[in-house]
Amino acid sequence: MFTLPKVADFTTGDPAAYSIGLSMKKLGGREVWGKSGGRWGYNTGIVSTRDGSRTLVYSVNSTDAKGQEMNTVVRNIMVAAFGNP
Repeated sequence: MFTLPKVADFTTGDPAAYSIGLSMKKLGGREVWGKSGGRWGYNTGIVSTRDGSRTLVYSVNSTDAKGQEMNTVVRNIMVAAFGNP
């Protein structure tokens, strides 16, 4: 489940960051895995370190649930929990 395919993202060319529905980011020197989703009016997600030592579950009201960029409030919550990328 935590193995990323060795392929490039076809839109950005960056290494793959999704596997079995989870996405991986490096935050605060940690590899964190999570899943997010949203509809108009809210955005939710769960993020955890691979060993489960730190876990974040959030739900925020938003008007940009289907926006291209990460919700600013969610970004601030994730940085507070895990550190800067």
